[in-house]
Amino acid sequence: MNKKIRLVIIDLYGVMTFGSYQNTCRWLSYKYHLDYDKCYRIVYHKYFCQAAAGKISEKESFALTAKVLKIKESGQELRAKHLSFQRLNRPVYNLAVKLKKRGYQILLLSKNTPAQFKEVVGRLGLFDHFTIINSYYLKIDKKSPRLIKYLLKKYKLDPVEVLMTDDQNFNLIYPKKIGVKTILYQNFADFKKQLLKYVKI
Repeated sequence: MNKKIRLVIIDLYGVMTFGSYQNTCRWLSYKYHLDYDKCYRIVYHKYFCQAAAGKISEKESFALTAKVLKIKESGQELRAKHLSFQRLNRPVYNLAVKLKKRGYQILLLSKNTPAQFKEVVGRLGLFDHFTIINSYYLKIDKKSPRLIKYLLKKYKLDPVEVLMTDDQNFNLIYPKKIGVKTILYQNFADFKKQLLKYVKI
């Protein structure tokens, strides 16, 4: 017998909210005529991921990014610009609320530094409505197999009882491999269409 979805994991930055590092890199690429992929490798993979793993400070990650990319903004100014992109993805939020009312467990999953995490989540009031886990506090990388294994054990679920959506495919590779239903978020219309294959609202 096919098991029904019981837990829906929604990426916090990039799905539940707009304003991920992709947005910041698009802005940098446009303003300074930089190659987007190169910019993303530096901003996200090289420096943010180190900060999100606690290897360098958040302040250092932005300062080093500004220095390496040779932009006129300071690290502090770049951080402020990055946070200015952050806003609630209202259609996804409304859908998640409906799913919660239908009895589905909703988990917002984040990979971020403590300061950014607290600032954005607090400003948007998301703790009032959803359970949120920041992988920083678990000391587990978001794309690591260890994270989904931890969540399955925590919620006492089989992979087939879980649906996970993220705007970055590398975070979905292992969950999909073990049987978790996955949706690569591209836009709300596509997300809702894919979601309704597995849940009822």
